[in-house]
Order: sequence, then C-alpha cells, then structure tokens
Amino acid sequence: MDKTPKTAIRGMMLYVLALLVLGVLAGAAYTIYGHPADPSERPAAETIQQKAPAPQ
Repeated sequence: MDKTPKTAIRGMMLYVLALLVLGVLAGAAYTIYGHPADPSERPAAETIQQKAPAPQ
C-alpha cells in the first residue's frame, strides 16, 4: 500500500471540483435571489400592531 490508486485520486479531485462548482452556483443564486428586499420598504417588525397596554 505504498501507492494510492489513480482512481481514488481522480475521485477525490472530481469531488473537490464538484464542491467548488456547487459553491459558485450557490453563491450566484444567493447574489441574484437572496439579496435583501427594497430598502424603501418598512421592515415587517414595524408593521406588526403592538398590543395596547392593559387598562388599570
């Protein structure tokens, strides 16, 4: 077992390449579709009605 089979090396290289491609695709998809909403819109937290204080 002094030499690693070439198929194992090729498999690892293919795996790393596939991870890189998936990472680039995920980054592109996040950049295109995952960006924050229009800054002119109010955040959802501001649109939620707050409960009135309990009468005493």
